[in-house]
Amino acid sequence: MWTPTPDEALADDLQAALARPGASWVSPPRPVALTTEDKATGWLWCRQRTADGIWLGLATIFYGRFFEGAELGWHQAKDLRTLD
Repeated sequence: MWTPTPDEALADDLQAALARPGASWVSPPRPVALTTEDKATGWLWCRQRTADGIWLGLATIFYGRFFEGAELGWHQAKDLRTLD
């Protein structure tokens, strides 16, 4: 399966996210859908378990029909569904 290669800016953001306690890589990145939005898909890069025991996923999400303007952000794992 094809997986994206992060550009320099995204790589820097991912390294900063991995510095958070409990964060780890998802390797290879996994295609995901954000279940709380229509037509919101992207790639899961990192995951983190918070002190409260909640799992979060760091994903670049594309909103809409075309893959433009991805937004990198943390989402609760319960709101992400893998597409593979």
